[in-house]
Amino acid sequence: MAWYDSAVFYQIQPLSLCGCEQESTAAEGSHFAELLLWAGHAKKMGCNAIYIGPVLKTDTNGNGITDYYKIDSRLGTNEDFKGWVAKCHAMGLRVVIEVVFNHVGRGFFAFENLKKNRKKSPYRDWFCNINFSGDNTYGDGFSYESWGGYQRLVKLNMLSPWLHDYHFDAVRFWINEFDIDGIRIGAIDEMDYDFIKELRKIGQNAKRDFWMLGELTDGEYARWVNDKMLHCAVNSPLQKQMVLAHNSAYYPMVSRCVRETNEQCPYTKLYTFVDSPDVSRIYEKLNHKEHRRLITLLQYTVYGTPALYCGSEFSNIRTREGEAEDAAPALLRLSDHKDAYMQDAVTHLHCLLCRANQQFPELFFGHYQELMVSEKQYLFARVLRKKALLVALNCGESAVSIEVPYLKHVKKAVNVLEADIRWEESPEKSLDLSACKELPVNGQRLLLELEANSASLIWVTA
Repeated sequence: MAWYDSAVFYQIQPLSLCGCEQESTAAEGSHFAELLLWAGHAKKMGCNAIYIGPVLKTDTNGNGITDYYKIDSRLGTNEDFKGWVAKCHAMGLRVVIEVVFNHVGRGFFAFENLKKNRKKSPYRDWFCNINFSGDNTYGDGFSYESWGGYQRLVKLNMLSPWLHDYHFDAVRFWINEFDIDGIRIGAIDEMDYDFIKELRKIGQNAKRDFWMLGELTDGEYARWVNDKMLHCAVNSPLQKQMVLAHNSAYYPMVSRCVRETNEQCPYTKLYTFVDSPDVSRIYEKLNHKEHRRLITLLQYTVYGTPALYCGSEFSNIRTREGEAEDAAPALLRLSDHKDAYMQDAVTHLHCLLCRANQQFPELFFGHYQELMVSEKQYLFARVLRKKALLVALNCGESAVSIEVPYLKHVKKAVNVLEADIRWEESPEKSLDLSACKELPVNGQRLLLELEANSASLIWVTA
């Protein structure tokens, strides 16, 4: 089993988390000691992997890489990052960094050379649609194709073999120098198939269990996620459907999305998230705050690789002192939430579910089996041999009683959400089920009571 088969990710956007200057790329900082505290927090939550980015040197807000061989000076130095990764590994945390290969910032060395040497630049073919008869908004005396319409992001020619070699060398450098465990590639569906295939070989030759995650917008997972290309892709459609389903009280949206994804790429675990830097916080999107518990349970139990975005594990994020409640949130500080593990119900739930993903192989190996779906109730199971975890959700305003037709000869059923967390134990054996109340079992049927706007995670054994 590879490490990513049972991965539970904690995502960090370091520039914003550390309050770095957004417009000053010359600024120097030293934030990896602070980021190590967040890594320790991720470990205590029960996560076993960190996705961090952007960390490479970029223009302004982090979207345009200008140096593939240097850590952003606003965060620290290459040696700082190398030490941080080593300490994460010592804690049992894998590290995946964010990269973009198909566009760069205007400060990228090859583009600087193009501006200086123009037609004589050896890097001319690295960029798309260079036209020396035109101009751009920066007055360089030539036009070029930008990414997403942003001229500060220069689009690269991903068919250039020389550029391919440059990128491959950079990946080897990150593995050899920083010992990273994987990469998350942005805008993957605008790239070249052969590049991704070769990139997978490069990564795995340098590190056997090197992992590749892709950001897709077209939803064509089967084309990109397979045994020759990406290991995983970001499941943005499911994130949208989970929010819409709770706000409209219509669970068929979620079940349909899960079913279609499983049919398109069976046995492929997609990156499952609720929050990210690209979408607003979940507590801002849900119409009913009670549904946060339900969507959190879904996030960790549908077939996929669960991922938690830094800060989403807290019930609320403080505003600046003395400002109105609707003011922009203050800088997120871990010290403000030091008691959240026990006192914040949302944080505690995330801790429990992170650990459940480590402790129950049903959640990382079990196949998905839909049991029942209606507008306001959704029941499915993750089944592995004679054991299973049953997920039951009720987003309605009334309690419901359900007889669940299930596995043959069910002998025992307990609600894992009632488990005690043994904090001193490693995550894979830290849930104590001894205090969990057993649910009534009648032959081959499980008798289930769901309160309004509630959920259960039932472990059943035959």
